Amino acid sequence: MTKYQTSVLVVEDEHFIRALVSDKLINDGFRVQTASNAREARKITDAGDIDVVILDIDLGAGPNGLDFAVAMNKLHPEMALVFLTHVAEPRLFGFDVKAVPKNAAYLLKERLSDPGVLNQAIDAALRDKVGEEFRDDLKPSHSLVNVSRTQFEVLRMIAKGYSNQQIAQERGTTLRAVENLVNRAVAAAGIDVASKTSARVIAVREFVKAAGLPE
Repeated sequence: MTKYQTSVLVVEDEHFIRALVSDKLINDGFRVQTASNAREARKITDAGDIDVVILDIDLGAGPNGLDFAVAMNKLHPEMALVFLTHVAEPRLFGFDVKAVPKNAAYLLKERLSDPGVLNQAIDAALRDKVGEEFRDDLKPSHSLVNVSRTQFEVLRMIAKGYSNQQIAQERGTTLRAVENLVNRAVAAAGIDVASKTSARVIAVREFVKAAGLPE
């Protein structure tokens, strides 16, 4: 299959990025459709012949890109997937690394500065030959890389404005257990607890930097 026969769906909630990616692919000879969220994307994939989906993970309100990819992998296993996102790794959205379907590519948006990398990732995904060079999630470099999935979830809830007491109630655990999780997350991130700025605030700031503001 050559790129001139390839139908691509770009799923991205940011208008500028959606237009930038789709225009580039059109200029490169692909047939392109776009969607701003998972619901729009589902209608297009159910109605049309899509060869590859390029999607962000953070799609605003509603299902995120990983939710959509899991569903597509079951409904349309023949469809190639290329994540194009600012989210360094799936754990930041409460998913295990195994949530990324086999032979899906995972590129950070900063790599768009390389004009050829997206087309190369598309080709690799279509041929089921995605190597480590197209799996940026397998080599995350953010400051919270040593934080566990559970600790990530607690930081996400803090970023949403939850108090430790509210987190304990939501998780069905004790206030002490939540405090311990936060302390371990701070320690895992190597945050200086002697800083004048609250270690909790710094941890959440680092979470937002790596994953964006949670919905």
